Amino acid sequence: MSYIRYSHALSFADTVNVIKTIGHLRTVIVLGENGVGKTALFHHLKALPQFANHIAVDPIDCTQLSDGSFFIPDVDRELGVSRELPNERLGLSKLNHRGVPGAKPILAFLDEIAKSKQYIKDIVAPYLYEHRLGTLHAPLGSVIFGASNLDVEGLGDSFQQHLMTRVIPIIMRKPNAEELIVYATAQNWHPAVIAFLTFFPKLMDSFMDYMPGGKYEKRDLEKDNEFIFNPALGTAPCCSPRTMNAASDVLHAGLGVLPDFALFAALCGAIGETGAYALMTFVKLSASITDYGRVIRDPMGAPLSDNATAQLMQAYQFVSRVSSRDEAAACTQYVTRMQEEMQNVFCHSVASGGAAKVALFSTILDYNEMNKRQLVYGSN
Repeated sequence: MSYIRYSHALSFADTVNVIKTIGHLRTVIVLGENGVGKTALFHHLKALPQFANHIAVDPIDCTQLSDGSFFIPDVDRELGVSRELPNERLGLSKLNHRGVPGAKPILAFLDEIAKSKQYIKDIVAPYLYEHRLGTLHAPLGSVIFGASNLDVEGLGDSFQQHLMTRVIPIIMRKPNAEELIVYATAQNWHPAVIAFLTFFPKLMDSFMDYMPGGKYEKRDLEKDNEFIFNPALGTAPCCSPRTMNAASDVLHAGLGVLPDFALFAALCGAIGETGAYALMTFVKLSASITDYGRVIRDPMGAPLSDNATAQLMQAYQFVSRVSSRDEAAACTQYVTRMQEEMQNVFCHSVASGGAAKVALFSTILDYNEMNKRQLVYGSN
């Protein structure tokens, strides 16, 4: 798999577009380092209108499969023949296959396909390449795709050459910090984690950037970026989209409940010791953020920290917590007291937070005026 250049790697959005455009014609295998969101591709595709009529089967972890996970033999003594009955998790059955009136196409995701045992790869081959199990063919329009790690990660991923020529392998890169912040804001990640990403965009660099041909190829990964995965050091906890999400969950549930040493230990388990030390700096700054309820009650009189990082975290907090127009109006009033850069972050976060968030703020005069200023400011 290493013959595919990392410079050709696609973003999450571009990978989605490739699968939904050609996935019904050719099997796409998505390769990417651990924690970049490969499994999230399935859930994103499942929610698209294009797949509303598909039978979306649960993601299949190929490392947990055996030969009986696909089909078992069945004997028809009257006809004197045997046939194969597919496992229901694969979406094909006597009532749902090509040629049956009303049959629905399937959307299936085979995760960790390159880590599975060779006999599993052999058994799954017709399902992947031909959309077939035994004599049952998937209805036209079915999309069956797979994912696995990069072979250079040293996690045991491999495909034989003749198998790779039957699929369309593509590499999905890590999101950059800006892309992940947009996602994190929409998903209500903890403000300290979003601020951490804002101040340390290198958290979303890839170890592939340090390999020959990468943008940092002449730098020493171990010295230059202790936050991210380093294949030479094994599989210790590190910063990735998946683990940053875990750190956010730890803070949402544990901050103010767990003692600092226990909270730090949990963060070490999520993102590694180096990341945990740095993130705890932002966690301590979050203590200077004014209580949300007080801001809502008195937006012009509530205390405002003069620390830029604290203001940044508060701006992200507002976007994630606002649930009514009155709250949105109060938060906007409070943000008008912040530094110009924080107002810009606030407006950008609202725009990235999804249609529901935009709708809450779009009828508020203070927000519209602020947004106009930021548009002018950003164009200069």
